[in-house]
Amino acid sequence: MKLKFVQVLLVMVTASLGLGGCMVHMNPPPGNASAPPPPPPGPPPPPPAQSPPPAMGWRRNPPPPPPPAPPPPAPTVVAPPPPPPGHVPPGQMRREEVHQRNEERKAEHAADKAERRDERAERKEERREDKAERKEERHEDKAERKEERREDKAERKDQKMAEKAERKEEKKDDHGHGHGKK
Repeated sequence: MKLKFVQVLLVMVTASLGLGGCMVHMNPPPGNASAPPPPPPGPPPPPPAQSPPPAMGWRRNPPPPPPPAPPPPAPTVVAPPPPPPGHVPPGQMRREEVHQRNEERKAEHAADKAERRDERAERKEERREDKAERKEERHEDKAERKEERREDKAERKDQKMAEKAERKEEKKDDHGHGHGKK
């Protein structure tokens, strides 16, 4: 299997080199392509005077020390719930649990409902107070308008009486004091 993989890899590398490198995007060769390739770099510098580390791991680094073993988990002992008495079927136990949860939910719902009712009563009381204030203002305005109308009516009546008296005087002057001609 490994040999077949190496052969396929070798064929692929040779094919890619033979086609000019990258098969996806081929650049034209540079202008100095006919020049010989640059010389390879010189030999690597000599290693330091110290002794090299042992060549055990990857890139001549020693492998890291193994992590310490985790402590074994503490055994947890959970006591099973006590069995119900022999004369009570398990369905009855479940039924009692369900009834208890339902009662708790019912109590929560009743508390929420009472809270909403209290809030609603507060809002209703505020609206009632606002309505009473508006009604009182309307009555005051109405009383003011009524008083103004009375004053205007009395003024108009006085003016009408004055005009009537004037007309009566003019009529007396025109007709001779109301006694007719003889």
